[in-house]
Amino acid sequence: MKIINKISDFIELRCQISKKIALVPTMGSIHEGHISLVETAKKHGDTVVATIFVNPIQFNNTEDYISYPKNLDKDVANLEKNGVDILFCPSLSEVYPDGFDTTVRVNYLSDCLEGKYRKGHMEGVATIVTKLFNITAPDYAIFGEKDYQQLLLIKSFVKDLNIPVKIIQSKTVRDKEGLAISSRNIKLASNERLFACEIIKSLNKGFEKIISGQKNPEEIINFIREYLSSFDSIKIEYISIRNPYDFEIINEIKEEFVILIAAFVGEVRLIDNVIFLGKNE
Repeated sequence: MKIINKISDFIELRCQISKKIALVPTMGSIHEGHISLVETAKKHGDTVVATIFVNPIQFNNTEDYISYPKNLDKDVANLEKNGVDILFCPSLSEVYPDGFDTTVRVNYLSDCLEGKYRKGHMEGVATIVTKLFNITAPDYAIFGEKDYQQLLLIKSFVKDLNIPVKIIQSKTVRDKEGLAISSRNIKLASNERLFACEIIKSLNKGFEKIISGQKNPEEIINFIREYLSSFDSIKIEYISIRNPYDFEIINEIKEEFVILIAAFVGEVRLIDNVIFLGKNE
């Protein structure tokens, strides 16, 4: 596996690659979810490129940025073992040099849900992903469904800005209890992990009610909220049911929907979702 730290070096190498490139952007702390993205990338591209960059401008809390788990040596070994061909791992000053003063913004998706509760987060994601696309020029880029709003945000600006990359979405990877794999999970105490698993249970129970015939989104949201209210360690930030394509709020549930949630378990903020794409699933 080649490791590249300079943008100019990567661009020079990219000019020598004629095969299809599949990109897996990460912030490091590589886990099973990232490896699943790598496996998806292998199915689409001839050359798999991963990136590791902890992006400061998508954090709305400085302490979160500083405390974000980092273990570069372990990450490098993990990515190499799982078949990544090239790792792009730039420094902060390389990505955001003095005088950097540009952001990418997708208006609607930058303001609702994650954008509302994490001010500047979506612009930060759109900006760094645009930069990575420009630097690596991939044919495919792989993103997980756990960060569903982020996935739609990226699809949106790729379409609007005519960026020639195909976005591939990859299923959420969960542990045996159903908890979505996340870098944040290591911050959960053992008892908090048990509470965290109730989040996906609540979404699945809401999903079952929809399949059984309940079409009123507010009824489903209230049911999920009530279910989780019995767990003192869980503090809900939002629950929303949206159109899985344009992310508009759904007034009546028909065939296709996504139920999204953000909640704190103790001090750890977790997001999750259940997606139903009807006949297209």
